[in-house]
Amino acid sequence: MMVFSLWSVKPHWRVLRSKLVSLIVVLLSHLALAMVPCLFPFLSLLAMLPVAALVMVSTYALAGWLRRLLDMTASAPAMVIIHILFIWGVYISVICEAIPNILDATLNMEFILLFIGLYRIFYGDPGIVPVKSTCTGAPEQTDTSDVDLPNKGSPLLSRVRCCYFCKRNVNGFDHHCPAFGNCIGQKNHHLFMVVVIGFIITEATFSLCSSQYFKVSSLANSVRFERDLPGNLVTSTLLFSCLQVLWQVPFLTWHIYCICCNIKTEEWVNWRKYPEFQLVTQPQQASPFTVTKFVNPYNKGILTNVREYLTQSLPAKHLVV
Repeated sequence: MMVFSLWSVKPHWRVLRSKLVSLIVVLLSHLALAMVPCLFPFLSLLAMLPVAALVMVSTYALAGWLRRLLDMTASAPAMVIIHILFIWGVYISVICEAIPNILDATLNMEFILLFIGLYRIFYGDPGIVPVKSTCTGAPEQTDTSDVDLPNKGSPLLSRVRCCYFCKRNVNGFDHHCPAFGNCIGQKNHHLFMVVVIGFIITEATFSLCSSQYFKVSSLANSVRFERDLPGNLVTSTLLFSCLQVLWQVPFLTWHIYCICCNIKTEEWVNWRKYPEFQLVTQPQQASPFTVTKFVNPYNKGILTNVREYLTQSLPAKHLVV
């Protein structure tokens, strides 16, 4: 089976430089976040959230500008890993002493399971389909007549799409996830959903532990935070976790909606590129003008869609060898 490496296609020195840039960006972002409770100790945690969001956006915008100026690249998967390690490090070094044993073991297990899930999705096969014709990466439907596999008439193969980033044909292609460095397709969509849910649960548990730390250590009263390094680090990582949850919950909701409607993100965004999603009608009889409307031919009702999603799998013959 073909295994996808995130870094095998680049020279080693470029890989190391990319990881170093990622490390610097992550550390700068957390340093900037730690300045929020330091400069605004009079604000409540809720009031700090929009300030923290502005600081995060500004930090990443500045880092992006500097990277383009210096012609350097960063690795999104590496940044994800470093962010998790940083938060876990703050928890182990500062927070865990104030946490009950059961909650402490739960959070540590969540971090471990999250890393296992990330490893599998980083290096897993999303459902690559060998096609004789070259994949140009254009957002258009792949001609399945070129698929060198049996059962060409399978409904699964009718949804083979070409990934613009990977230049590979992926069965059940939903989107390319830069944070995971891989496509999300038929074979790893279940794992993708589990990992996203895992992120939300881990961040929520970390937020609970941070609140417990403030309560036990008396670093915070009902609305205020003291100015010291441990307290600022806990507050900044708590703000980061809350901001992550704020966008991950709508993100997860969107994918649940797509599952219920049996549609992929790529198909929804670029439906005008795929004929099966187009219904051409004439607004008036004998009118020379036509109107193209969206129609989902794969929607079989919520219950059937969810059942098909939960039971879908690729035969071993469809794996790339």
